[in-house]
Amino acid sequence: MKKKLHTPEGVRDIYNVECGKKLALESRLKKVFHLYGYHDIQTPTIEYFDVFREEIGTTPANDLYKFFDKDGNTLVLRPDITPSIARASATLFKDENLPIRLCYTGNTFVNHSSYQGRLRETTQMGAEFVGDDSVEADAEMLALVIESMLTIGLKEFQLCVGNVDFLRCCLCRWVTLFLWRLQACIARLPFRAPEGRALC
Repeated sequence: MKKKLHTPEGVRDIYNVECGKKLALESRLKKVFHLYGYHDIQTPTIEYFDVFREEIGTTPANDLYKFFDKDGNTLVLRPDITPSIARASATLFKDENLPIRLCYTGNTFVNHSSYQGRLRETTQMGAEFVGDDSVEADAEMLALVIESMLTIGLKEFQLCVGNVDFLRCCLCRWVTLFLWRLQACIARLPFRAPEGRALC
């Protein structure tokens, strides 16, 4: 049988200039996280499947790299670091004064069912503000993202905020403004009621 000395599909070696640039980029981002008061945390690459079950994680179960330990427990290679941070926060920091600020860098693994050229192993960096759901905490995270993008040289980017309350507030204001403008336009139009019908 022929030995396979190349990398499996969906993973790759990073070396020489590219590796240096990647590490320099990570270092610059980490400095921004530290300036904002975030502390480093490293979570295991292998976790119990329950940490990433479907009601918690965003990766479908059939896209996880799963295997068993000697006791028959289902383990996975982490597809995302955020659930691991949630687990660590609930177990390691339960007696700490909230909020806590944590930042991380690590590799994640997703066994894409439809490969389509996507990498199955990627590096994920992030920051989590745990235990504070205030507007100020949201503003801090947005400021951190913006400063991170500027630090690595991005000048044109767009932030997407996926918060239901934020969206509801924007929609309420937009609908109110729309109705006010519609009412103003209607007031200026010369309406005539059809024969035998009243306008109101």
